[in-house]
Amino acid sequence: MFRRGGRLRAVRSGTAQAALDLALQDPITNALGGARLRETIGSAALSQEFSLVGEDRRPEGVLWHGVNLSPLSASPGALDEFGEHMAGRPRRASSVVGEHAAIDRLWQTLSGSWGSAVREYRWSQPLLLAAPPAQMPSLPGAGLRAAEMQEAAAVFPAAVSMFREEVGIDPLLGDGGRSYRHRVGELIRQRRSYVVVRGGQVVFKADVGALFGPVAQIHGVWVRPDLRGHGLGRAAMIELVERVRRDHCPQVSLYVNDFNEPARRAYAASGFRQVGELTTILF
Repeated sequence: MFRRGGRLRAVRSGTAQAALDLALQDPITNALGGARLRETIGSAALSQEFSLVGEDRRPEGVLWHGVNLSPLSASPGALDEFGEHMAGRPRRASSVVGEHAAIDRLWQTLSGSWGSAVREYRWSQPLLLAAPPAQMPSLPGAGLRAAEMQEAAAVFPAAVSMFREEVGIDPLLGDGGRSYRHRVGELIRQRRSYVVVRGGQVVFKADVGALFGPVAQIHGVWVRPDLRGHGLGRAAMIELVERVRRDHCPQVSLYVNDFNEPARRAYAASGFRQVGELTTILF
């Protein structure tokens, strides 16, 4: 896939640490791709999913080209090289995601080849970070806790509802939901899925979707529709930050669509503040 000696080449064992170090310069922005990079080190997936531009020890940018296409801490020149390279190849990614300015530049090169397949542009997604512990608001507890494996059957419908609402497609299509059910189970097994349960039903759910350096990035936040607007989400998010800091990482982040005003208000009331901006292009 890559020319020997070319500036753009696959990340391999000898360059993996330099690629990881570059991504860790901005762990909040690079949490999703960086977590995958760390996971693939030592496996064949590393060279299949990641490439870099620049010197081996001082790369100018890293590109994740797996289930997502995502540049990590890439210079303008690296973004142009990534775009030109990927524009000439079949698209495998289900989305292009990353820092807003980087995706804007990358897409200038990619849009001619991939633009016709776009399902939705989400150009502005505020990237949020929870306030330090002393500055977090205080609300009565919602009863949030880590989900247990025996609760997987109750968590799964909530996860499916969240995915349909957030992504706009049905995760049960294709393989009948087997791969998505496996993902939900893995998050529960790793103690990375948190729930509020009332009357045996999940009424709130959120996952630690990515762990990278000091950062835990929250994905899949969902409140049962009939309970929205009553403060459950705010109370549960405050508890979530405390528990994730205790269980996983000191910094807790997430990103939200700019048009989702109710969620943005709830996150602000839960102690989250904007620290950046992402963009996602969905296929």
